[in-house]
Amino acid sequence: MTEHQSVHIEIESPQGTKTIELALSDLGCWSNLLGNWMMPANGAIEQLGDALSSQDASRITLIGCPSACMLPLVWIRSIWFPVAGPKLVIHWTQIDNPTEFSAQQTAAKLALGMADQVECADPDGAWKHWGFDLANKPTHEESFDLLANLFDLWDRDDQVTLTGAGVGVNKSDLLRRALINCASQEHTRIAIYGAGTHTREIGDALMEPGVEIVCIIDDDARRHGDKMWGYPIVSCEQAQELDLDAVVISADSIEDILWERCDVFRVQGIATFRLYSANV
Repeated sequence: MTEHQSVHIEIESPQGTKTIELALSDLGCWSNLLGNWMMPANGAIEQLGDALSSQDASRITLIGCPSACMLPLVWIRSIWFPVAGPKLVIHWTQIDNPTEFSAQQTAAKLALGMADQVECADPDGAWKHWGFDLANKPTHEESFDLLANLFDLWDRDDQVTLTGAGVGVNKSDLLRRALINCASQEHTRIAIYGAGTHTREIGDALMEPGVEIVCIIDDDARRHGDKMWGYPIVSCEQAQELDLDAVVISADSIEDILWERCDVFRVQGIATFRLYSANV
């Protein structure tokens, strides 16, 4: 089977190397749950369990698209080797455009974070099509954000917010439009205001933003110095020293509060954009 049809797994142990093929499907239970892209077909977890039960594995190499490798890696890490285990390697040979459904990119990046080593035949393609810098693995904090984002995506209604007009809109699409608006006004250095659940849910819009995301601003001093989606979390005071062109507020329930706090940017001539209300 090809990389589009399966994940080829090589299990190395003192007894030798055992290989299995986990068939992929976009019609199985996992695709029904997460979205319309190729994931291990029904029965894959039992097939992997049978292969690992008789092996004292020292290295496991998963050959295929990282988004299809995510579930096997989760199973290996959580079921068979929750504490210590073999070296886990992703070998990504064929780079194609991901689907439009954001969960595929989220799952792929989570898989890259779980793997001990990533081998890729086309790093430039991984950056161009997926927005992945393979030289920098997701941090533990970012991996948590990615996993939480997947949980959010399991409840599709969480991706829809009702505006005051009663029209359903996608949170990620709102951020994309705001960033496009920034670029059209030649605002190229952008800060995102808010490092809470809202920003965690719309990380897919930050993978290829079309502008330079300089930082994420948050008012919780405990978060300063951390990263979210690979971007540094800073205070308002720190952000004012970063030569910003614009600030985009990433929040729904507290958008009005953050809008008022952005007065410190507007008095400096730094544009501020809201997602859910008019910019007034």
